Amino acid sequence: MKKGFTLIELLVVVVIISVITVSATISFENIDSDTSKEDLENKYLEIQRAATMYIDLNDSWLEQFAQRKEMYIKLGELKNTNYISKDLYNPVTGEEIPSNYTVKLYVANKGSSTSEYMDTCLVDITNVGGEEIVKCIANSDGKACGCCDYPTENNLNNPACK
Repeated sequence: MKKGFTLIELLVVVVIISVITVSATISFENIDSDTSKEDLENKYLEIQRAATMYIDLNDSWLEQFAQRKEMYIKLGELKNTNYISKDLYNPVTGEEIPSNYTVKLYVANKGSSTSEYMDTCLVDITNVGGEEIVKCIANSDGKACGCCDYPTENNLNNPACK
């Protein structure tokens, strides 16, 4: 009687190890993708917090906000005044977050005029043929789920928005 493994037994072991390796690789890629999306949401929140702090620490902006009930601050302004890093990158795409993005700060309410609060969102405002087109980048939670009453292209298909 010979000791050892048959060719079939070795092939079965190789197949099982291959299946486990592929499954683990797919799981790790999904985890990495989810982490990148969370990092992006956190960057958007950081930008919006910086804009809020910018208004709080600048008396003339604070007065204007109190009168108008809304303000728009370009991301480039926050970069130039060192409220945020000058080199912000999107962890999902690896591209730089554009300086022309705008933080909108506005007074919102929860259904009654007595419960007003300041809310923020990050939008991309472009001028096409004399018409302003506003696209939501991130709401006050950092998600691209429609913000400041502006729609997004992927709103309906985004599971994070449900």
